Amino acid sequence: MQQIEPKIMSLDKIYLAGVVVYGNSDKGLFAHAWDIFMKVNTGINWKNDKIAYGVEFFTEELYRENKWFYMVAMEVADLSNIPTNMVGKVIPVNTYAVFTSKGKIENTRKTSQYAHDKWLPASKYEQADWFEFERYDNRFKGPAEEDSEVDIYIPIREKA
Repeated sequence: MQQIEPKIMSLDKIYLAGVVVYGNSDKGLFAHAWDIFMKVNTGINWKNDKIAYGVEFFTEELYRENKWFYMVAMEVADLSNIPTNMVGKVIPVNTYAVFTSKGKIENTRKTSQYAHDKWLPASKYEQADWFEFERYDNRFKGPAEEDSEVDIYIPIREKA
């Protein structure tokens, strides 16, 4: 994989509403979460219905069992009116290393691995929290499209 230099940027707090699964990306579980979300996301006042998020929340099970939480979501103004078939999550204010993954959706895993295995150890940063997210906007053309782009946001802080 070619070297990718991320953009470093700060974001304000983000309120998300969506659906969550627990496991890993093998056997289509995360794709299934997108299918569920597409069925239940109607009638909600999204901040921008052209931008979606795939949020990964890591626990110790990531290392023991290769499992983590994956949330498919969109941004809302606040968490006061989330339907009962969805969950809400607040993404706190953070500084991020933002990597753009190009091509088919499986390239996002390769880009994330590059970020964690190569870029972070060689940089002046470390991961600041146990999550990261993908942001899907108008550059995402579909999971099998070579001209798709997805941004991966990894919360960072300077190494001590």
